[in-house]
Amino acid sequence: MESLITRRKYVKILSVLVFTLLMMSFVGKNVVADVREEPLAQKEITTAVTQLISVIKQDYIHERQGEKAVEVLTQALNRGEFNGHFSYRRLKIKLESLLFDVTKDANFELQFRSGLSQPSNTDEGTFPGAIQTRILDNNTGYFAVDGDLIDDLWQAEFDTAMAGLSGSSALIFDLRSAGMSSMAFSQHVLSYFLPSGELLSDVSLAHEQRVELLSKRIEHPVRQDVAVYIVTSPFVAGGWEFVAYTLQQADRAIIVGKPTIGLGFMTITKPLSEHLSIGMAYAQIVNPKTQDNWQGEGVVPDTHCDAKEAMAASLLLIAGAVPTQCD
Repeated sequence: MESLITRRKYVKILSVLVFTLLMMSFVGKNVVADVREEPLAQKEITTAVTQLISVIKQDYIHERQGEKAVEVLTQALNRGEFNGHFSYRRLKIKLESLLFDVTKDANFELQFRSGLSQPSNTDEGTFPGAIQTRILDNNTGYFAVDGDLIDDLWQAEFDTAMAGLSGSSALIFDLRSAGMSSMAFSQHVLSYFLPSGELLSDVSLAHEQRVELLSKRIEHPVRQDVAVYIVTSPFVAGGWEFVAYTLQQADRAIIVGKPTIGLGFMTITKPLSEHLSIGMAYAQIVNPKTQDNWQGEGVVPDTHCDAKEAMAASLLLIAGAVPTQCD
């Protein structure tokens, strides 16, 4: 399943660094193994690492770093570094630390799917999604996202939400609490605002492959005279950055708030074994107008203000007033 990069990647970088420091402090000491989790079967661990090597070769977008990762993983596997008792969390820390050390890419994320008796938070990489809509004063439609919208079923939920806002004279998209979304979902959202068949982006993939992502035909698209405001925060990432950046560059939306996180690589989840899968970067968006994307600096707002003030500022802008709380 495709997923897009979120603010939790920064947390992961920190956890990797903390783990490295802990390991340095334990040199020459006996470390008590974590016996609170059921160990994974040795056959599954070997299968997962072997499949991880194959997946990196086939789909990882950064080929040079991928070659180094494949070499290090192969050597570690041959030396027997993955032999022994590994709980899910222990294997997760080892693999993610190893991959980050080689590639400096925090998008790698080992995930536990289902089947073993594991703690209830093994699905910690995903936050339940929710969509909220309502009509505000002056017939302004309000659409807010909370958590992750990565399942294909969310497209139907989005259609229902947009139908309820179809008579609005202006729209506010509140992305301040948005999490992950898929490339297909982002494409679906953009298709409501841009003409059918319009080039949304060039998508760069592994092995120098490129594909064009086009807007789709939508039965009831948003009218071009409906003003669109997108409220952002420093935690907006990946797919929603794609939506905000594309609409901004097409002069179809005004961005209000703080610059987004600035992660322009999209991730995909690949199965490794019966219970394990890996999330990693597999594609990069290139906007046809700018020949660039939001990597590094994020989506820069048209109107800068604190995220907590961005909603009120958007309402003032819709009313034709100047929001004094913004730069």
